[in-house]
Amino acid sequence: MKTLEEYKIWLKKIQRNNELDHLEFVWELMRSPFIEFHYSLIIDNGLNNEFSRDLKSRFNDHIEAEDFLIGKLINNQDIEFHSEIIYLLGKINKKHKAKILEYAKKLAEDQNSYTRKKAIIVLGWIGKSAETKILEKHLLEDKNEKCRAWSASSFMQMWYNRNSVKTKAYRAFEKALLSETDPFVISVILNAIRTIGKTKLGISQTSLDELNITQINIGKEKAIRHIEKTLKPKK
Repeated sequence: MKTLEEYKIWLKKIQRNNELDHLEFVWELMRSPFIEFHYSLIIDNGLNNEFSRDLKSRFNDHIEAEDFLIGKLINNQDIEFHSEIIYLLGKINKKHKAKILEYAKKLAEDQNSYTRKKAIIVLGWIGKSAETKILEKHLLEDKNEKCRAWSASSFMQMWYNRNSVKTKAYRAFEKALLSETDPFVISVILNAIRTIGKTKLGISQTSLDELNITQINIGKEKAIRHIEKTLKPKK
């Protein structure tokens, strides 16, 4: 097994030679006991995007990753990195489920929109029916369009694990479609309805991805009718 100093020397070689493959470094580091060193790298803004992404994606392979990260939140350390910490914890979600959910709800109200977005995504992964109120609030009231969009997407993610939230999701979507003006947010809502309702709404995925305004408006009207029909009390 390599020593910490050997990993630091290896890292310098990678940084000096951009063509040097970093994947072997990541694979060995994630199996090492040097979690503090690994963590220092995933919060290092000086690394290139691909290297940083691969380091983050393998950090959870450390056996003690969950304990390590939850400790950062409990001790209020690295506040500027809480968005990534909650995101990584949301992917693990094993030993500290209640705490992770607690912090996800707290960070969903953070002043930083990027942190709110990450926390909203985690709520979609691990949230329960009670957390639909938080998603609805952000879908309807958040000033950041990405947070509103991810709230719609998180309803869909939650539905994968809890089909019972369909009615709550549809009621929130109906309100949003009547007031939302941002094409991107509307396209994400429509995509969620298409998935949850198993209906195409007469609009292609390409039109949604390319933000085709004409097609999105057509899909929006069909989505509202679909929701009204679905929520209409059965006689």
